[in-house]
Amino acid sequence: MPMHAVYGGGMFRLCEVPMRLEPLLKPDLVLVIDGADGCDDVLGALAARAATELDGLDATRLDAELRDRERRIPTSTPEGVAFPHAMVPEITDTIVVPALVPGGVSFGVETHPKADIVFGMFGCSEKPFAHVRLLARLARIARGPGALDRFRACSDTQQFYDALVAEDRKHA
Repeated sequence: MPMHAVYGGGMFRLCEVPMRLEPLLKPDLVLVIDGADGCDDVLGALAARAATELDGLDATRLDAELRDRERRIPTSTPEGVAFPHAMVPEITDTIVVPALVPGGVSFGVETHPKADIVFGMFGCSEKPFAHVRLLARLARIARGPGALDRFRACSDTQQFYDALVAEDRKHA
């Protein structure tokens, strides 16, 4: 991870530069999933979109990985956000497939509201720390004051992409 010097308390120290989301975002990977009947519909849409970016991996395998992970431990939060993820050794570059799901869907936790903001993450199982850093970055962005409201106000993929980039830049 890149390092930079920070001055504080009369001395310099090296700190890791936080991961940025923007380099991982691609407008053509952003989704608005209307009419999803449930979590499986959303996971299937995420897998299908990711497969277009990940050469050699088909949507069926990615979908199975996402579903298996959700069965073990659901990825939704009390804020109506879900972070489903698939990690397989063949993925060389981590990608994010952000999705708005109008009306939301349950990700299996009865005490959580339906998730209407979903961040599908696809990464290499041999690089778990990159995956953890991405999850931390997404959580930091989603926690920003008013960020979820701004995301939910988006009506199309371009607006959602632009909102994600703007939030990422606020947390540089």
